[in-house]
Amino acid sequence: MLRTRSRWIAAPLAAAALTLSYAGYQASAAEPSNADAPAVCLADATTLLGDLDGDGHQDKITNPGHTGTEMTVQWGGADGSFGKKHTVRSLVGAKKGEIVSAAVADFENDGTLDLVVNVVEPSGGDDPSMARLAEYRQGPLNRTDLTSDNARHFDIGDRGEVKQLAVAQYNDDAYPDLAVLNNAGDGQMDRDVRLSQPGGGLGDFDSEAKQKYGEYGTWAEPPAMPTDGWQQFYKSCS
Repeated sequence: MLRTRSRWIAAPLAAAALTLSYAGYQASAAEPSNADAPAVCLADATTLLGDLDGDGHQDKITNPGHTGTEMTVQWGGADGSFGKKHTVRSLVGAKKGEIVSAAVADFENDGTLDLVVNVVEPSGGDDPSMARLAEYRQGPLNRTDLTSDNARHFDIGDRGEVKQLAVAQYNDDAYPDLAVLNNAGDGQMDRDVRLSQPGGGLGDFDSEAKQKYGEYGTWAEPPAMPTDGWQQFYKSCS
C-alpha cells in the first residue's frame, strides 16, 4: 500500500512541476532574456539607442528618412558618450555603385539589437539584380565590420532588388517585423514582409504573409513603407 500511495502522490507533483516549468517557459519567451543589457529607447524619431555590440553600453543608430539606406552607427562608451559616426555602408564594405539597405531592431527580443543588411548593385533596367550580400545578423555585432557569430543568409536578396528596409509591426506581437521595398522587375515595385518567429528571429518569405501585409506598386507609385516601426516597440529615452 505504501508503494501505491507514493505513486498517487508523485503523479500530481510531477504534473504541478510540469505546469510550473511550462509557465516559466512562457514567461521567458515573452521577456528579453538578456537582463543586463541597457534598455533600448528612442532619442528621437530617427535615432535609436541600444546595445549593438554587446559590451553593455548603449550605441547610437541613426536612420534618416526611415529608408535604411543612410544608416549610421556611433559606438557608445562607459561614460555615456558616443564616438565618431560610421556609415553602415562603410562598415559592411560596400563597393562603388552598390546600394546598402539596413534595418536594426531587437528582432530576437533578447535585449541585444540585431541587424538585417542587403548589398546590391542596381541593374538599371527591368530585370532586378540579386544581392551580393543579404544577411540576418543576430547581435552582438563586431564593431569593425558589423559581422556576427550568429549570421545567416537571408532570402530578401534572392527575390528581387532591395531598395529599402524598414522595421514594422504586422502581427501585433512583441517581436519586430521587417518591410522590404523590392524592385520585382518589369516596372513593378513590391512591399514584401518578413515576420519574426518567437524564439527564431525573422522568418523567410511566406506567401500568406505577403498577401495579408504586402502591397504591389510601380516604379512611379511604389508602395508606402512604414516609418513608425521603432516607435511601435521602443519608448522615448527622455
